[in-house]
Formats: sequence, C-alpha cells, structure tokens
Amino acid sequence: MDFTQQYQRLLSQTIAGEQEQTETAALGRLLAEHEIDCPELARVHAAALERHLSSAPRDLRAMIVLRSSRCLAEVMMWRGVAGALLQQKRWAEAQLSDVKRLVAGADNAPAPAETRSDFRHPLADASAFLERIAVTDPLTGIYNARHFHIAIEAQVKAAAEAGRPLSLLLIDVDCLNRVNEAYGRREGDEALAGLAKLLMANTRASDFVARCGGDEFAVVLPNCAARQALVLADRLRRVVEERRLGDGLAVSVGVATFPTDAAGDRELINVTQQACYLAQRLGGNTVCTALVAEAEVKPAAG
Repeated sequence: MDFTQQYQRLLSQTIAGEQEQTETAALGRLLAEHEIDCPELARVHAAALERHLSSAPRDLRAMIVLRSSRCLAEVMMWRGVAGALLQQKRWAEAQLSDVKRLVAGADNAPAPAETRSDFRHPLADASAFLERIAVTDPLTGIYNARHFHIAIEAQVKAAAEAGRPLSLLLIDVDCLNRVNEAYGRREGDEALAGLAKLLMANTRASDFVARCGGDEFAVVLPNCAARQALVLADRLRRVVEERRLGDGLAVSVGVATFPTDAAGDRELINVTQQACYLAQRLGGNTVCTALVAEAEVKPAAG
C-alpha cells in the first residue's frame, strides 16, 4: 500500500488546521504494519513540505514548517505505539507456536524465545517508549510538570551534597490569552512550542527545561550562581522579545538560587514564583530576583 499520498493529504490538512488525532494514529499504524522505516518517512515528509513551501506566501512559511514538524512528531509517536503493540503480538504468536509444538511432542522444537541470545523482549521497547511519554509534555516535547518536581528535588539534593549553587528560572508568558482570543488556540499553542525550542537552544546541555503549566516554563541550572542565572534570564527574555513569537509575546522571569534564597526545593520554587509574579505586576517582559521580590513584600507586611 502506498502511504505517500495518504501522508501528503494528512500534511495538507495539518497545515490548514484541519488534522485530527485519529488520522495521525491511523497513519502511524499503517507505517508500523508495513515496516516503513524512518528515512523513507523523512523523505516523503520533506518532499511534501517542499511542495507546500514553494507555493506559500513568505509570511506563512514559518507557520507551515512548525505545523508540519508537529505532524511528523505525532505520526512518529503513533508509529512507535503501533510498532510496540505489533512486536508484542508477534512475540505472543511465536510463544504460542512453541507451546503447540511442545504439546504435540515435537523433539526438534526451537528453544523458547527467552533463551535466544539475540532476543529482545518487545515489552522492553514498549516500556521505554511509555516512560518517555510519561515525562514529556505532548505540546512542546520538553519535560512535563510531574518530571520537573521530581528533578528539582533530586537536583537540590545533589547540589547540597556537592556544596554547589543551583539556580531556578520560572518563566511566564505575558498575555497569552490575547493571542488565543485574537488568532485562535492553535496560534497560542504554536507560540508555546516555539518558546520551548528557544529555551532548549539557549541553555546548556546540563540544564533542565520543563513546561510546568499552561503558559509557565521552568529552567533548572545546576552549578549556577545567582549572577550567572540573572544574566541567562535576561538573555532568554531578550531572545523571546526579538523572535516575536505569537504576534510579539514577551515573558516574565523569576530567578532564585539555592542555598542563598532557599533551603530546599519547595522553598526554592515558592520564592522563584514570587519573583515571577512581581515581574508580571511590573508590566511583564521583565526579570526579577527572589531578593527583589522579598524586598518588595517586606514593607507591605510592616
């Protein structure tokens, strides 16, 4: 069965904003069943995308690339799910065949699959795939909120044992609702996905980037002192401002450092959130530290 035409149709629907999850799932299952490999899928995707870009207005090309990338990621995800299930089915059928031969008294029956040196249990691949899905945010492809809380606890503990600083950035998108109301939810989602890519591209390999909520992101910075974290936070703010995601979105950033601003992971999250809230109250597109936020709160309490 030729999947090229089906993929071209799906990509066209995705770019037009008409694609449904059921269609990506069906195509992913088709690719798995016919064992179409990744290079072949990438070739078809690139050819289809090139046709769309050649006839598209210049101002729409970035949106087309973003939507087509999401289409490819979703198809690959469902291909992985279907492939894992297909492996389990084949393994079960092979096991059943072995059992039938043993019951029939066939002396020359092959050894059970578990004893073959080249055997890899399909559940191992399925389990690894599901673990990745469990810790990943489906919209942006970065870590999700659940994994962020696990990671920050472990990172703070490691920093305490090593006697090194650890900084945290909490990043809130300013006025995302305005974009959703003016251009639709899909435009807002694309802006969030674009922001995630910017954060990944402008942080170190050792840093941990996650989406913590609808429009909130976190960056954990191991072995990073307060001054370094502040410099990075402002650089990220300027990069977002310059890229004009979602019709000119900006971000508010809160910065705090362990152990100077907080004694543990929960306190570190709380003081960073307070700094982020203050940055928003000051008009957005701003970076605030935990120290500034604390100074702002104290007079009000007196």
